[in-house]
Amino acid sequence: MKSTFIACSMVVWALLCPGCGHLNLERRAQKTWPAVEVSTETLQILRSVRTSDVCDALDSMGLQQRYQMDSAMRPLYSGIRFAGIARTAEYDVIDRPLKSMSYQEFDKRQYAQGPQGLWREAGPWGGPDQVLVIDAKRTAAGILGSANTLDGRIKAVAGYVIDGTIRDSYECIIQKTPAFCTVRSPAHPMGRIGPVSNNQPITCAGVRVRPGDVIVADDDGVMVVPQEIADEVARRAKPIQDKDRPGRRRAYEKLGLPLDETVR
Repeated sequence: MKSTFIACSMVVWALLCPGCGHLNLERRAQKTWPAVEVSTETLQILRSVRTSDVCDALDSMGLQQRYQMDSAMRPLYSGIRFAGIARTAEYDVIDRPLKSMSYQEFDKRQYAQGPQGLWREAGPWGGPDQVLVIDAKRTAAGILGSANTLDGRIKAVAGYVIDGTIRDSYECIIQKTPAFCTVRSPAHPMGRIGPVSNNQPITCAGVRVRPGDVIVADDDGVMVVPQEIADEVARRAKPIQDKDRPGRRRAYEKLGLPLDETVR
């Protein structure tokens, strides 16, 4: 009971004191579970297969209905496809409406460092081969937008998955931002939502995700592949894909359809 009280107190303190909370988040970012590094070879295979192949592979392992995100998690536009290593973040509702101020003051404080700042990220925005996975409690608070996702592209982030909001959605679409979300909204996050944890296990769209798990996403949805079984899932998913392509290619040829990337 005492440990639960302390843990809850840390979260409340982080939300009430953005500057101090950032220090707590950094301390909590240390891994507390045995991580299993996913090999480059396994990641490449999971990038070459469909979410349906991954789902079938998991089904064959007796793991039905455990690692498929809620169907509300949809791609920002059709044709998005990526796989990468999860980097996680969690936010929660704080419901502290901003006080009236001049726009000049708002602009100055919006992303300012220190206690005067109106917004704090849960943590760094990832790097090469990573997918930023965010539990934002399905709120209308735009954590992801056209500017910070461009910054992520510069850092070679593979994709974004947020149980919450993407705003500036038209700009994100024309920028070809590889992102999935459950909400679209024009609202910014200041006063609506605040950071809880950085790179710790989270639940996103109904599925437990840990840093180091593999995220596979395409038009059908988002699958989470636990890092401990990624090699086996890849071994099973690849022949499913390899078997499917020739059969569909023969059907294309009979119908006189031009071959595309899905059958070559």
